[in-house]
Amino acid sequence: MPGNMFGDYIRQRRQDAWLTRTELAKKASLSVSLIEKIELGTRQPTLHTLQILFDHLDVAPMYRRHILELSLPGLLGPPMPSTPRQPEADDLAVLASLATPASFYTLPTFTIVAANAAHQALFPGLTAGTTFPEWLLLNPLAREIIVDWRLQARRCLHSIRQLSPNIATDPRVSAMVSACSHAPEWDELWNGSPVRNAGPELVIRDTAGRRSRRFRVGIYSPEYPQRAWWLCQLIPVGGAT
Repeated sequence: MPGNMFGDYIRQRRQDAWLTRTELAKKASLSVSLIEKIELGTRQPTLHTLQILFDHLDVAPMYRRHILELSLPGLLGPPMPSTPRQPEADDLAVLASLATPASFYTLPTFTIVAANAAHQALFPGLTAGTTFPEWLLLNPLAREIIVDWRLQARRCLHSIRQLSPNIATDPRVSAMVSACSHAPEWDELWNGSPVRNAGPELVIRDTAGRRSRRFRVGIYSPEYPQRAWWLCQLIPVGGAT
């Protein structure tokens, strides 16, 4: 229903987890009536109840602030002042100074805002203005570069579902979903069960040398002042194999 973005979001997350209201209530030690009121938008949850719901619906901690600011504006206090939506010279200098692959991206579509030279060399075609899901599902090189491609595609699409309180009313997400739906594996990946216990690592194959390298994925949200984008940095783990 219009104006009930958070309630719609909780209902969608519950349905994605294949839980009835009764099952979620039992799992989270909350009343069925409370969950119903939250989903219908007739009761605003407390921060304590929010944490319980997010925990039991497996909403990633790093996405929770974004979801709340989007669907329950003002709950966490007045918004922090932000910089322009595009990186300025100082931001780009910081990005370029990083020796490992790194990029700035925006939620909820994981759209690349800027990337350093190491990132561009590792992910050909994943340039500013491109969304990571579209590159991942529609660029044939992605299947060669990312060793565990299917796992990473499932993780990525699960993140999109977590980050989008109402996909139908967000034109950015709708456009991306429409484009990605042309991938042969779309239905399986989009409608499949969430990925559990997947660590924050990525195995990348050098298409020229055919050697693979493991990276730990570091995600950072600059706070002072708050930026409109996040920083993703890949940190090598061990040597090439």
